[in-house]
Amino acid sequence: MAADRFDWLRRIKAVEREHAATRFATDQLLATAELDPNVLQGDLALRDLRRASEGLEGTYLIRLFAEFETGLRLFWEAARQTEPPTRTRDLLDGIAATRRIPHEQLHDAHAVREYRNSLVHARREATEPVAIPKARGHLCRFFAFLPPYW
Repeated sequence: MAADRFDWLRRIKAVEREHAATRFATDQLLATAELDPNVLQGDLALRDLRRASEGLEGTYLIRLFAEFETGLRLFWEAARQTEPPTRTRDLLDGIAATRRIPHEQLHDAHAVREYRNSLVHARREATEPVAIPKARGHLCRFFAFLPPYW
């Protein structure tokens, strides 16, 4: 069964939509719980809900990049008939070189990767945050240089 670039683009977009839905639900629940903390059940406290709300963007950015990276690894395996590089940096660079992806798109994808790394590895060095819609755009533009089917 051949992979479909458009399916991967839809998967990335679906994570963005799920983030929007979760953001909406979290904001609504937070507003309700601030007026009436009794709506929270079990050991859940208002501070827990606030902490979850604060981490939502990062959590979904990690998921967004995971979909992107999985698609790229499957493309590499199909196109090259070899195992993809272990390091995501090398994966992006290798695909960019063989697909002639412009430097701007490669740079943007690396910016999302670096921000994801700062979230996953709790790095303290300054990494420019990338909002979900902007990250989705960068990753989808990179994916647009792949063939429709592989």
